Amino acid sequence: MSNFYDKRDNTGDYLKTFFTTLFIVLTFGIFNIFYMIHNIFNDNVNTKRQNVDSSFESYLVDMLIDKNIDLAKKDPENYTIDMRLGILYSYKKDYVNAEKNFKNSVEKASVYDYTPSYQLSKLYIKMGKFQDAQAIMDKVGEKPNKRLIRFKGDVYSLLGDSYYNQGYYALAAIKYEKAISYYNSLNKKYTKTIDDKYVAALSSLADKYVETGKNEEAIMALENAYEIKPKDLMINYKLGLLYADNNPYKALDLFSYVMKKNPQKINYDMYIDLLQNLSDIELKKENYTNSKLYQKRIRQYKKFIKNNILYPKDLFIDVVKSEIKTDIAAKEFIYTIQFTLQNNSDLDIDNLTINAVVKDNNKVIQNFNQKIYDEIRIFKAGSVSPPLVISASETYKNNLGGSLNVEIYAYKYPKYGVKLYSTIIPKPATIE
Repeated sequence: MSNFYDKRDNTGDYLKTFFTTLFIVLTFGIFNIFYMIHNIFNDNVNTKRQNVDSSFESYLVDMLIDKNIDLAKKDPENYTIDMRLGILYSYKKDYVNAEKNFKNSVEKASVYDYTPSYQLSKLYIKMGKFQDAQAIMDKVGEKPNKRLIRFKGDVYSLLGDSYYNQGYYALAAIKYEKAISYYNSLNKKYTKTIDDKYVAALSSLADKYVETGKNEEAIMALENAYEIKPKDLMINYKLGLLYADNNPYKALDLFSYVMKKNPQKINYDMYIDLLQNLSDIELKKENYTNSKLYQKRIRQYKKFIKNNILYPKDLFIDVVKSEIKTDIAAKEFIYTIQFTLQNNSDLDIDNLTINAVVKDNNKVIQNFNQKIYDEIRIFKAGSVSPPLVISASETYKNNLGGSLNVEIYAYKYPKYGVKLYSTIIPKPATIE
């Protein structure tokens, strides 16, 4: 077995070839080539290619492969050369040669260098050979080596991603949980992203269980997610829905947390039904005071919804006209949008404000607020508003071309606004 750090002469030859290649292709940009090579060997290749011409990129990789093949002939025991070849072949999606070289690297590797096994595992994941990928890392065994622990966490995380993307949420959750166990022994910085993935897998798994009527299994999955992220609103809400029938008191606790943080996530009718059910339960127990308290909460909730909350489904916007005209005398662009609103909710609305934001890039050129309904002008349930018009203007002296970003919001109370509409309107490039 050979050691990477003892092969300085070969490393020098490799770098000479690399810099010679860079000199040949200066017209392609030295920075981009450095960046590309760095990313290839760190398995962080951007699909946009970082502006390096793809045909030249392939040519450069082929040169590096040829050079490493020559180096391998000179020093056949240097496992790092095989590993570099594996990475280069993997980059070219030549998985047959990549696997061959990674296997050679694993066989020759130093006892304490687990990188070849790690690279082979990642290759197997790319190839869809998930069991082989896990077997490679399992074969290494458990050792108190931080680098190995991180490698194992990475492999299990990648396995979780692969299973999740294929819709195997139970397997994904198992792999993510295993990755978390490794990452937790290292540093908390590794766990945040994997925690999010684990919770997403459990949530998706719960959805699948609900679809097949396996509510108890769904609750178990969501309880595990809740342990990781007890403040996640969607987890609280889904658990509340599942507990609504057999444990309404617990359901209310979960819903109350969501209500406090974001009442727009709660289904209005379902929440009323839950409170009414609890009131009826207390009435049957002859707990009349508690029953009345739930009735009071129903009245308070209805009042709160009526005065403060809009749901996206409550309003429908119909844009009749959206245009930009040029006022040559004032040297301005004038943007105009005309639209109507329909109240799709079951409630009359006596407190409604429209907010329109018009931006040129990130510069706000119009922030328009207008209260269109109040206690005198009530927006009846099911009715349509009269035409509403919003205008914005901008000087065009040094501002031709580009586009305007337009967003329209509605709210009863500013904190609980909903977006009704957004569009991008191109501006004239010339003035005629």
